[in-house]
Amino acid sequence: ELLAARRQLAVLWGQRTPDFGDVTGDPLQLPAVPEFEVLAQLLDATPELARLNGEQRVREARVRLARSQARPDLDWQVGVRRLEANDATALLGSVSLALGSAARAQPEIRAAEAELSLLDIERQSQALTLYTTLADAHGRYRAAQLEVARMRSDVLPALARADAAAERAYRAGATSYLDWAQLQAQRSDARQQQLAAALEAQTALIEIQRLTGQPFVADSTAQVGP
Repeated sequence: ELLAARRQLAVLWGQRTPDFGDVTGDPLQLPAVPEFEVLAQLLDATPELARLNGEQRVREARVRLARSQARPDLDWQVGVRRLEANDATALLGSVSLALGSAARAQPEIRAAEAELSLLDIERQSQALTLYTTLADAHGRYRAAQLEVARMRSDVLPALARADAAAERAYRAGATSYLDWAQLQAQRSDARQQQLAAALEAQTALIEIQRLTGQPFVADSTAQVGP
């Protein structure tokens, strides 16, 4: 079970094998994450889009080269001729223009432009996929983060007070042990719910870190609470 979890974590980090070591920490400590609009601006630096951006520059250069070959080849020559009859010299020049260059270059131009268009479609599709994935991960993280905070500030303190009151009532003989045990069970369930929300947040955080390349880290001095 632990090995399966490590493999899943490695996949989330874009690795085939879990070559990282064990770490310790409190899953309830969740770092502050910027707004989605700020994170979305970091997507252009992802390896997926960086590769496509580099390929786009190469294909744009191919289009420019193909178009340059469509220009007519202009050849000119200049020379000097001596005129013996009147003992003079004359400057002579000739210009030749090769016709048909544009027509011959059209297939290569169309092929280069088609490759560039296909790459643009691929890039837009990849960017949309990354954008959607980031939006989903950010939404899940924020929702889970709010749930952890709600349990910490409202639910668990209220259950702790109710548990303490039930214990006093039980020891005073004012209530049954079953009533007290039920409150203890509710408190334990609430802690499990908080932990599940924290783990959901941590999973979403890993996805956000993978997409943006930013190591968001929780403040170790922050108060975690019950």
